[in-house]
Amino acid sequence: MKVTSIGHVVFDTPDIERSIEYYENVMGIKVVDRADGAVFLACPQDRHSVILRRGEAACKALSLNVSDETDLGDVLKELTAKGLRAGRKSYSAPGTADLVLVDGPEDIQIEITHAAARGSDAAQTGGIIPNRLGHIAFNVLDPQLATKFFVDVLDFKVSDWMGDFFAFLRCGTDHHTINLLRGQRRKMHHVAFETRGWDHIKEACDILSDLGYPLIWGPGRHGIGHNIFIYHLTPDGQIMELYAELDQMMNEELGYFEPRPWHKDKPQRPKTWEPGIAASNQWGIPTPDRFRD
Repeated sequence: MKVTSIGHVVFDTPDIERSIEYYENVMGIKVVDRADGAVFLACPQDRHSVILRRGEAACKALSLNVSDETDLGDVLKELTAKGLRAGRKSYSAPGTADLVLVDGPEDIQIEITHAAARGSDAAQTGGIIPNRLGHIAFNVLDPQLATKFFVDVLDFKVSDWMGDFFAFLRCGTDHHTINLLRGQRRKMHHVAFETRGWDHIKEACDILSDLGYPLIWGPGRHGIGHNIFIYHLTPDGQIMELYAELDQMMNEELGYFEPRPWHKDKPQRPKTWEPGIAASNQWGIPTPDRFRD
C-alpha cells in the first residue's frame, strides 16, 4: 500500500459559524458541501480541504489518498494483518464513497481513500485563496515510533530530521506531507496551505493584517524544506501556516531535491539537521516559544 497525497483534515470547533466565516472570508476556502451536521470546504485544487464539525476545538482526523488502482478491501486486510485497529466505512463525505479508518500512532486518526475529483468550479472571490491543503504537523510523545508507522505501514519516505525530535515525511513530490514533533502532549501542531508564490504570501500578509489576524512568525524561509512561510492563529487558537517554494523530490532514484538557488547543500539530499536557526529560519527570526509547546 502506498499513500500518494494528502486529502483533507477534519476539525471540531466550538463555534462552527465563526470557523466558517474565518475559512471563507479570511482564508478564502469555500464551502462546497453540507451533510450530517458537517461543513465541507475546499481550496481550488482540492475536492475537500477542511471538514468542520461542532465540538471542542481539536483535529479529529486526517485523510490520505491512495491510487485508484488500490483496492480498499486489500488495504483493510493489510492493516488488520499488522495488528492495527481498522474498519471500513461506505460513506463519510459527499464525493467520498468508500474509505478505511485506521487508528494511527499517538491518537492520530487516519482515513484512507481514493483521491476524489475536484469540487465546485465556482470562483471564490474573497480572502487569501490558497492553492490546496499542503501538510499537517503533530506533536507526539515518540517521533521515532510514529515515523516508523508512516514509513512501514503507509510507505512514506523520510525527507529530513531536525535532531532526533522532529521528522519530515513525504508521500509524493512535496518535501513533507506529515511532520512529527516531540511534544509534552499529543495534539496537532499546525496545518499548512500552499500559496502561489512570494507575491501571494505578501498579499496574504496584507489580508491578515486588514482582518485582524497578526502574524506570529514570519515571513521567513525554513532551512528544512526551504519554504517561505508565515504563521497566524485561527479563531480556535490553532496554528495556521501559509507557504511557498517547498522543496520537491522529483526523482526518487536520484535521491535529491530539485536544485534551488537558496540551497546550501548542492545537491540537497535528505539528512539530519542540527537544531538551530539554519534549520528553522534562514532569514534569522528564531522559533517562537509557543511553537515548542
